[in-house]
Amino acid sequence: MNWRDAIEEVAKYAPAVATALGGPAVGGITAGAATMVTSALGVRNSPAALVSALEDPAKREALVRLNNEHERELISIRLQAETAQAQEETKRLSEVNQTIRAELATEGWWRAGWRPFNGWMLSASLAAVNFGLLAVVVRDPTQLPVVVDVLIWSVVAQGAVQGINIKKRSDDKQVMMGRAPTSFMDAIRKDKG
Repeated sequence: MNWRDAIEEVAKYAPAVATALGGPAVGGITAGAATMVTSALGVRNSPAALVSALEDPAKREALVRLNNEHERELISIRLQAETAQAQEETKRLSEVNQTIRAELATEGWWRAGWRPFNGWMLSASLAAVNFGLLAVVVRDPTQLPVVVDVLIWSVVAQGAVQGINIKKRSDDKQVMMGRAPTSFMDAIRKDKG
């Protein structure tokens, strides 16, 4: 038995208690609420002990009373845990965004050159594949269908990568000039509107 299962059982009798237990802290369990509830019922602090306590009518009644008398505090425990989690997530995302901004602000040969490099590599690899496939067909013409299949997949895969790179580079240039990048769908909507 895990805490999620215990929370489902508790919710049948004490929704505010279940709300407090289902907080976002470690594994979705608000440790403070779990300790408070299990100690109030006089059981071990575990999901199995909590669920087995619900079978005892006196403990179930105590749980309902706890739910009714301390509803605000129980909900507050959950909200505090969610607030703490949201603050941690905000801090993490702020650090990620700061890193991304720092990377974008740097002007190095790799940042400016990786997309053109990818274009040259696409051309070189397509040339190598074509010459290799031509050699295969010259040696054994029965391999032509297999060679064509490989060639198609190679061109499609590498062409897709290059197409995305070209689009992103164009978007980057528009952003640098102070314009918002537009998409193909934006152009269609503009024509219809």
